[in-house]
Amino acid sequence: MKVRVRPIRGRFQRFLWGLWLTWLVSGFALGEVQREEAAGQPFPARELGVSRSLPSAAKWPADIVAPSQGDIAREFGATWAHRGQREGVAFSLYQCPSAGRAAGLAKLIGGEALGGTVIVVPAQSPEDKRLPEDKRLAVLAFLREKLAAWQATLPPTESDGPAVVTRKLPAPGRQPDTDRYAVGPLGLARADWLRPNALPTPPGSAFAWAAYADKAPFERFLIAEYPTPQDAAAALATAQEALASAQCLVARRGNFVVVADGIRDARRAQAAIARVEYDYVVRWLGVPPPRVAAPARSAQQDIRDIGQLLVSIASLVALAGVGMTLLGAAAGGAFFYWRRQRAGDGFIAADALLRLNLHDDRPLADPRGASVKRLTE
Repeated sequence: MKVRVRPIRGRFQRFLWGLWLTWLVSGFALGEVQREEAAGQPFPARELGVSRSLPSAAKWPADIVAPSQGDIAREFGATWAHRGQREGVAFSLYQCPSAGRAAGLAKLIGGEALGGTVIVVPAQSPEDKRLPEDKRLAVLAFLREKLAAWQATLPPTESDGPAVVTRKLPAPGRQPDTDRYAVGPLGLARADWLRPNALPTPPGSAFAWAAYADKAPFERFLIAEYPTPQDAAAALATAQEALASAQCLVARRGNFVVVADGIRDARRAQAAIARVEYDYVVRWLGVPPPRVAAPARSAQQDIRDIGQLLVSIASLVALAGVGMTLLGAAAGGAFFYWRRQRAGDGFIAADALLRLNLHDDRPLADPRGASVKRLTE
């Protein structure tokens, strides 16, 4: 017996090991596929002609990234800076955490935003030679086409659109393409009409401003958003001390500090400031919980997860049914065997039936037994 049992045991162990390795490899492959679906395709640096790619954690050399651009890009939270050249035309690419920040950064450094990427193709070469405009536009169109194709492979996300402070700027009389957006002191310094240090720039603040035509009651309008009411109150006090005059009105609207400069009509300017409304929302100042910080999900992902949930439920029900069947068969068989052993030769399979022995040579069972009862009693 032992000679036969050992090979069977060895084969059974090898089968279990093979089954476990198969489950492990399949789970790893599924995890890799899900990771690729969540992360999308890698950045097409080779197709674009990128020669250097620098993450935000690394130092950006001045010969690769111009300090006037790189510092503001870091302020906007750019995660990568790419430098490349195509057909003798140098270009820079900055990857921002959102499309709204990319749009704000592009206007400050003279680039073009495409999703969360900012494209900068300067009109002059590093040797201060002016590039042909048609050649520059051709390179820009090539980069735009390649980036659009790459972004189409990324998982769909909810577009954040323009920043809140940008949407709150008064529309009547605003000159086209004069609105600007900043999130720190370097970007706010591009508002050259504003006195230095006139507005505090704590972390989490945002600024938007624009120029207005002659029919507007002011020349320039700025809205500063602060993360807390305490920050907004402190900023209001600082701004009033530095800016408030007959030609500059400063007011607070919720967490907004509004500045109207170059007043042409004080009454209309006051009315425009009063129409700026702060939308009160609840924000997490620290790291939000996982449910709040979860990225937007697509309908395909929801359908796939629901399908996996239904398959898991069906598998669990089937497994429970098979398990209960096997358990019932084992329990019923054990109970049947116990009754048969207890009854001995006088076992009757059905409790509600009587057994009649017509053979004369069969001895009668002991009448004192609980499982057999004589008809003569």
